[in-house]
Amino acid sequence: MRKALIVIQAEQISDAKIEHLDTLIQKHYREHVGSEKLLTLWNTLPKGQAFTDYEDSRSSLITMECPNNFPQESRVAMLTSLERDWRTVTGQNPHQVMLALVEETLFADVFNSNKQRLSPIGRLCLVLKVFSSFVRARLTGSPISFNPNL
Repeated sequence: MRKALIVIQAEQISDAKIEHLDTLIQKHYREHVGSEKLLTLWNTLPKGQAFTDYEDSRSSLITMECPNNFPQESRVAMLTSLERDWRTVTGQNPHQVMLALVEETLFADVFNSNKQRLSPIGRLCLVLKVFSSFVRARLTGSPISFNPNL
């Protein structure tokens, strides 16, 4: 199962729009990357924890995993179509949306290095937080979304 990490700010995008965006991510991933299941993890940062030009950020960061040696033309097609639909839903301008389709080896390195920054207790807390978010998402039919603060 491949992963997508999406970072947004709290109260930036409504829950209904997050669900719609999650569906769009899955759709574009199937169309341009492949049929392998994509686990989307929405990291919602509390207000006041992300800034752009000295103001609360309204930017979105979407990082998705793809196979190694993924064709560049397919990568560009995926990112272009998702960016267009993302901006239509959110009303964000091009400077507020960063998308990346990262090959699995590099994605794993970044993902694992982030986990290693935490103490064993911190890793356990993060796993429990993600797991409880996963259970809540399954029960409500919504995307997995959590505040990454431990």
